[in-house]
Amino acid sequence: MAEETREVSTKISADDRYGNLDSSLVELLKSYEFSYFREDTPIPFCGLLIYPVQVRHYEEFASCTSCLTLNKNEDVAGIRLSHLDYLISKMKGKDPQESRMWSYKLQRLFEIIFRIDNGLKCKKCNHVVRYDSAEYIEHSKKITDLLKKMQENPDSLTPEDLDEKNTKFICPKCGGEEMSNMISIVEDPVTKKNAFSVDGHIINKNDFGKLRQIVLFQNYPEYADESNIDPLVKQDHDAKLRLQQQLNDVHATIEKKVTCLTVTTNYKYEDIYNMSIRRFTMALATVDDLINYKIMRQAVSSGFVSLPKGKKIEHWIYKPLKDIYGDDYKGMDEMKQEVSRL
Repeated sequence: MAEETREVSTKISADDRYGNLDSSLVELLKSYEFSYFREDTPIPFCGLLIYPVQVRHYEEFASCTSCLTLNKNEDVAGIRLSHLDYLISKMKGKDPQESRMWSYKLQRLFEIIFRIDNGLKCKKCNHVVRYDSAEYIEHSKKITDLLKKMQENPDSLTPEDLDEKNTKFICPKCGGEEMSNMISIVEDPVTKKNAFSVDGHIINKNDFGKLRQIVLFQNYPEYADESNIDPLVKQDHDAKLRLQQQLNDVHATIEKKVTCLTVTTNYKYEDIYNMSIRRFTMALATVDDLINYKIMRQAVSSGFVSLPKGKKIEHWIYKPLKDIYGDDYKGMDEMKQEVSRL
């Protein structure tokens, strides 16, 4: 399916945020950076719109993004599969609990980024009945009771019990009898391969490959593709970060972060919860940089702190891009030695 885009001329930057991503996808992401990401506008995608995620969904979204970051190449069974097919294999796995977890995460992710309700959609009036609504729960209970009756005492069933009018879900708004799933796994009518159907729009494996990166780059301004990072280096780096957090007790809930931004700015709580994660992240980081800049500048001016020759205070706006895996990176063994000396 053709994808709508806004053509924007962009100059190739020197940073390595895009790792080993396909060059055409990199160009698309850079175009979106200027035309959609920075303006917080929804992105046309396969007949749908990808909306910036709001702060009120911060933690839930972070949990669901594992559907996008799932590394199929770490599993021998996943190497030959597309990202879409590997995720579907997780959703249809042998472990019922794990399968339900992956299914819920994907469905909730689609609800958040496409701003839709997951449930049954009436083909007559377009009304959507959520799966957690009273109407659908009541219908499900009626079907469950009927199945139980069929197993325990089939002779007690009456023609009325088996009448399609009593077993079929009817739209509570218009009485329509044709309902379709808002989110489902289907066969792509073009490729005859697995695909996702979202509100009647098909997302095939190529589309999903793009979606994985678009959503992450859209909502996380410092996100970078790490497919070109050696797995051992990344594992060592992640372990180092966890150790640093334990040492410094570095942790703040989203509620705490929202409160901090409210206290230091003119934003109201409701304004922040309605803000996109992207703008919230950048606003919070900028406030922190400004406070640190003022403190450092005052300390240097008063003589309490002296800077090495030729070194200046890092400006709170004009900050150089840093590679966390570059020269400043300390390995896990070096980090342990520093901790042991404390």
